Amino acid sequence: MQFYCGIDLGARKSHLCLIDEDDKKLLDKKMDNDLDEIESKLYPYKPSLEIVVESTFNWEWLVYGLQGKDYEVKLAHTLGLKAISWSKKKTDKWDAFTLARLLRVNMIPQAYIYPYEIRPIRDLLRERIRLVTKRATEYGAISRMLLRYNIQGYSRNTVKHLTEEDMHQLYHHPFIRTKTTMELERIELLTRQINSIDKKILERAQKDDTFYLLKTIPGIGDILALTILYEVGGINRFPNARAFCSYCRVVPGIHQSSDKVYRSPNSKQGDHYLKWAFSQAAMMAIRYYPKIRRLYERLSAKRKRAARLVSRSIISHKLAQATYHVMKEQSPYSEKLLFR
Repeated sequence: MQFYCGIDLGARKSHLCLIDEDDKKLLDKKMDNDLDEIESKLYPYKPSLEIVVESTFNWEWLVYGLQGKDYEVKLAHTLGLKAISWSKKKTDKWDAFTLARLLRVNMIPQAYIYPYEIRPIRDLLRERIRLVTKRATEYGAISRMLLRYNIQGYSRNTVKHLTEEDMHQLYHHPFIRTKTTMELERIELLTRQINSIDKKILERAQKDDTFYLLKTIPGIGDILALTILYEVGGINRFPNARAFCSYCRVVPGIHQSSDKVYRSPNSKQGDHYLKWAFSQAAMMAIRYYPKIRRLYERLSAKRKRAARLVSRSIISHKLAQATYHVMKEQSPYSEKLLFR
């Protein structure tokens, strides 16, 4: 007999519901988030047991832990679980039972379980993006302070080269000097951490041939290649380029009814890091590759509203398609991937 277990995972406690093929409950219990304790309750059913866990913010320790003990585990995508989110009755006990029943009838909307071995690399790369954003905020604060006191002649690039001595010459009030010195110290710390992350991840990525193949695509350098490489995980999980582009959020969603067509409010489903990467790649490609620049200008000339934005989106879509084939076929970029 086959058994099915739904786990409603919380921050400190989880509810386990284990049923058989007739929906009879064999286990229905709230437990502390302790892997060994949870595994001890599941062990008697292990040979014929399937488990589903909802992809909450803290699913990694449980899913990876159970997989390490050779359990068959599925991760349920929260956006697809309307049976839970739209239910009038919503408790931990009921949610765990609903998960188990959906698993029994094979109706779990599965989320991708990122490979355990390289997940820390991806998380560190995301931390780099967060640090770069914080550093940009500090640069912005310095620029606004200069304008606040009508100190002209400093662009966004020249601000990055200001030193503590320069700040003391620009400002005379000791409290303003203290504030700007602290901002420069934060920028120095963030820069040091960003450089440390770059060094560690590049050393790891340079052992992967896909990293070098990605850099053959127009507009993609070291950082964008790293982002794409570690956000994608495994390219084989996408059946075709259309599915990959949808996941990268470079194509809008669509709602259609009868002869009316609307843009879907769910267009932001997917990986926003990949959306950012291909948007940046499109801007770099337009700037430095004449043939892509001409394509961008030709696309812009055909449109009246939001011409530049739409044209950049089309370029980023084409780059995502090219990236899929480069990663799938493990071959360098060629112009036929972007230009017919």
